[in-house]
Amino acid sequence: MMNQALEMGDLGTWAGLIPAAGAILYTYIQQRQQKAAQARTDTLQENASAIASRQAEAAERRALALEQMVERLALAQAQPEAQPEASPTTAPVSWSCHREQKNLFVLRNEGEEVATGVHVTVGDHPLGLTRRLPEDAVVRGHQSVEFLIMGAWGHPVPREVEVSWAGREEPVIVPVT
Repeated sequence: MMNQALEMGDLGTWAGLIPAAGAILYTYIQQRQQKAAQARTDTLQENASAIASRQAEAAERRALALEQMVERLALAQAQPEAQPEASPTTAPVSWSCHREQKNLFVLRNEGEEVATGVHVTVGDHPLGLTRRLPEDAVVRGHQSVEFLIMGAWGHPVPREVEVSWAGREEPVIVPVT
């Protein structure tokens, strides 16, 4: 039969186990904190990338709008007596808005002209329930912009949006279809 008496070597082993367990726990906590910090960094980088791409698209639209305005100005100066005829069926800038998915809305410029400084407001709907509302956007003729409006807790999705743009004093009420 074996005698299981406590010897001096056992005490040292047990005493060494406590710092080892502490080191393992400390390493685990550090690893979790590093993963959380990396996840935050990744999220910030994704957001910065999305913002940069939206800014690049907006700059491209503005450049296109400027090119079109310069072309029209040059044409008007070259032919001062010949005024371009406006199509009776289409306005220079007109808007339609429809719901693409549950929370995704598409605002479309149905006209022929480029609209600059486009700004969309949703009345008294809480801004915390909206994402990517156009602010100072450039929308060419027959192109669109997308944004999100969520309905929640007594704030249903609005049935209309207000659209304003450069060259128009009053905002236009556009029904959501």
